[in-house]
This record gives sequence, C-alpha cells and structure tokens, in this order.
Amino acid sequence: MRKVAAAVGAACAACGALVSFRWLRRTREDRRWEDAAYPGKRLNIEGVTLHYEEKGSGKPLVMVHGFGGSTFSFRYQLEEFSHDYRCIAVDLKGFGYSERVKGGDYSLSEQARLVLRALDLLGVDRFVLMGHSMGGDVSMRVAAMAPDRVEKLILVATATGQKLWVMPRLPFLRPILNFFIRASAPRYAKRLFYDSNLVDHKAIIEGYRQTARIKGSRNTVWEMWNGVRADKLIDYKRIRMPTLILWAEKERILPLPSMALWWLRRKLRHAEVVKIPRTGHLLLEERPEAANAAIRRFLQGASEDQVREAALAVA
Repeated sequence: MRKVAAAVGAACAACGALVSFRWLRRTREDRRWEDAAYPGKRLNIEGVTLHYEEKGSGKPLVMVHGFGGSTFSFRYQLEEFSHDYRCIAVDLKGFGYSERVKGGDYSLSEQARLVLRALDLLGVDRFVLMGHSMGGDVSMRVAAMAPDRVEKLILVATATGQKLWVMPRLPFLRPILNFFIRASAPRYAKRLFYDSNLVDHKAIIEGYRQTARIKGSRNTVWEMWNGVRADKLIDYKRIRMPTLILWAEKERILPLPSMALWWLRRKLRHAEVVKIPRTGHLLLEERPEAANAAIRRFLQGASEDQVREAALAVA
C-alpha cells in the first residue's frame, strides 16, 4: 500500500512539475515585430531598425528608457517639454518598437553608439540627454563617448554603470532565465511604485505589455547577457557637463540604492542630486509633475536647492 501511495505521490509531483514547467516556459509574445503598430517613426542604422518618437521644436532633448521600457515611459515628458524643446525619445535595440535582432552586440556601449548614430541621422549635434534606469547607464556612456555633444545630462533613478561580475552564458541557462523572468515579473511590478494607487496601473501595464508581446522580446535579455559581460567601465572623468540626478525616495528596484547613490555622488561629484519624495523607481510616471518641475528648473540653470524646491512644491 505504501508503494502505491509513493508511486501516486511521485506521479502527482511529476505532473505538477510538468504543469509548472509549461506555465513558466509559455510566452505571451504573439505578434511579429514587422506587424506591430508603432506610435513614432523608424530609422535604419547599419542594418538595425530603431523606433523613436519626436515632438516639438527647439533645442533637442533626447530621452533613453530603462530595461523593459520604451518611448511610452516618457509620455508625460514628451507632452510637457515639447512646448519648448525638440523632444526625441529613442527605443533601444531589442526594446520598445525597435527591431529584435538575433545575435550581435547587445552591450550598453553599443546601445550608446547606436543612439549617437541615430542622432547623427536626425541631424542632431548638441543636445540635452535624459536617461532612466538602464537608460541612465546608456546615457552616461553617450556622454563619455561624446562629451562635447551633450550639453546637459539628466539621470533618473539611474543604474550606476558599475562593472559587475556576470557568470558566463551557457546554453542550459536559457530556460532558467526564462523561468526567472516569468516567475519574478509580478513581484518586481509591485516594487516599481511607492503607491500604485497614485497611477493608472491598468493603463501602465497595458502600455508596457504592448511591446513585451513582440516576438523576440525575451530573447533580448538573453542577448544582453554576453553584452553586459563585455561592457567596459564608464570613463566618468569625461562626464563634465552639468548633471542632475533625480532619485526616488523609495527606490526598491535598483540593488542597494543607498550604496548606488553614494557611488554616483563619488563618480559625478559635480552633479546635483534631488530626491523626489514618496516615489518608487518609475518616478517619471508616479510623480510626473514633481519630476518635470525639477527637470525644467535644472534646464533653466537653477541651483540644486532651487531644483529641489521646485520638485517639493508640487510633490
């Protein structure tokens, strides 16, 4: 009887494992990149097609999104600053509505180079540059590559650009990576905001889901694995332009946020640092009025205290 019970238990465990395996392996990527309707324009750069949105006229203000983001991430900034600036939000290679290229260089340094090439083709020489999260890392690389072209730099809840040890990418790790992405997504989604009641959560989920449904999105993460391993440390000494670091008071996505901010202060000693109260990692979407007020005052040449006061006045 015990043997029968053990056999039944083993069979149930096996079925449960199989169901879990199939659930984790299942993908929601159900549309081809070529068929996806996109809100902006596309630009071919050395065989890679990047998507971008452009709005307004005047001095160029370039925006680079974070991991899993797109031009959608800057919808409030595109609306606000297009009255005074030529706003250009770029989807990085493999993200948003840009092409999901299999293989090739997916390092953040290459992403920075592609951003610069896109701006070349758009006739943009000098510009203000704003990057969020991973896009902040990319933006610092742009600024280090072409410091004479970046007039001002805005880093929002930015990754630090530190060189971290990453284990070699081995084929058997691919399904494990897919499992991790699917299993951890709900947990990380809850940590993006300080108070999700302050935002239209359903609209935001739908906005990010639209690009995540494009086939090849999960493959981008796999391609980035080797890219991140190959990336070199940012040459912070070349980042000399006026810099604003906007930080979320309740940051819960970046690892060790206090240490991350300490590192940035140490590497960018001239930077102004302003914390937006009661905000999480997606502060541009949770507190757009406060973030935009701080950005505008910084662009106007205000002091760090004045930038902070502008943010607090509407926070």
